[in-house]
Amino acid sequence: MTGVYAVALALGIALLLVWMVLTVASISVGRRDGGRHAEPFGGWGRRVIAGLVGLGMAGMSATYAGWAGPVTLAAAVFGGVTLAIVTDWLAPRDI
Repeated sequence: MTGVYAVALALGIALLLVWMVLTVASISVGRRDGGRHAEPFGGWGRRVIAGLVGLGMAGMSATYAGWAGPVTLAAAVFGGVTLAIVTDWLAPRDI
């Protein structure tokens, strides 16, 4: 399962970097359609990226802590859902 958590974390960080590049490109060229610069993937994309990062981080942390398999999976899911909720709650909507 460590590989699954590592892939989720790597994919989440890669998508986060793509998000940042798209945001900077959007700001630098100036969008004419009136869209928000902080939302290249939309609201659900923000939640999915945060969920992937949270799942990977929590899962790998629990795995390396030596927890049992089902507890590790529960911690990973809890971490992913929690980070998605916190990101949706704290992240700015309009930039």
